[in-house]
Amino acid sequence: MLISKHIRNSMPIKVLVDTICDEYMQRILDYYNACAQNKPGHSERLELLDRYEGGFQISIPEMKDVNCDDNEKIKQLRWHRGYLVSNYYIGFNNDEEELLYTSLVHVLGQDNVTYQKKLRK
Repeated sequence: MLISKHIRNSMPIKVLVDTICDEYMQRILDYYNACAQNKPGHSERLELLDRYEGGFQISIPEMKDVNCDDNEKIKQLRWHRGYLVSNYYIGFNNDEEELLYTSLVHVLGQDNVTYQKKLRK
């Protein structure tokens, strides 16, 4: 199954600000996509995740025309108490997650974004 090809994020990204305005979200997307353009294997753009929790998504091109649940056609990180996590969905690979972290730090500042070793319950 395709899901086994993708790594679930093992070190969730924690954002230490309560809200991120639309302008900053767009700057995060723009920075990520500009940087990804110069990296081999990063052909799909980062987009906002259109789900209740919000978050980020990257399309999986080989799943585009497959008849399956929409969540199986994208890699995604959803917001959960300030963390970006994949939970039981297909997560970003390490390079994508690292670039997202870098993009968040670039826009929000180093003091406002960290990697957390595990979620607190």
